[in-house]
Amino acid sequence: MSEHPHPQDPSQGVVEPRAFCILVFVPICALALVAVLVLFLIPLLPEHIAMHVGPDGVGYGSTPLMLAITCAAAALALAIGSITGLGFFKAEHWYQKEKLISIGILSLGYGVLGISLATMASTLGVEQSAVSGNSVGTSMLAFVLGFIAALWFHIGALPAGKMEQLGSQ
Repeated sequence: MSEHPHPQDPSQGVVEPRAFCILVFVPICALALVAVLVLFLIPLLPEHIAMHVGPDGVGYGSTPLMLAITCAAAALALAIGSITGLGFFKAEHWYQKEKLISIGILSLGYGVLGISLATMASTLGVEQSAVSGNSVGTSMLAFVLGFIAALWFHIGALPAGKMEQLGSQ
């Protein structure tokens, strides 16, 4: 007989309600909140913002396009992190490495949402002629802080990963 329960076993793959909320509901709400903010604030933002600051100067691009791309990238990372985490739970394979993989990808998504929020906050109400490269630095700081905050939140909020037994053959 196999050690694994039958695939139709109803007890297999049960995801705790709290973990389900953190892996599914919270990312959807965060993404929806940022998307709504983008839609409401886009008329108050400059048409073009700094996208790149380097030795050759400041590179500018379309504000709506930049915000759409960051929201899409965040949605992709949040979806992959959520699906990965749920998959590990359902397979009853919630070990420390698997938890780290899932929360790392989720945190990447939250960091990218931080880029969107910081870009909007640092350019809100700024006239097109006054746009500088400062929003790029602010956005990068928001990415790092958002990523770290999301990591710490998920480490504490999600169930602990099981310890793996090494060399127990």
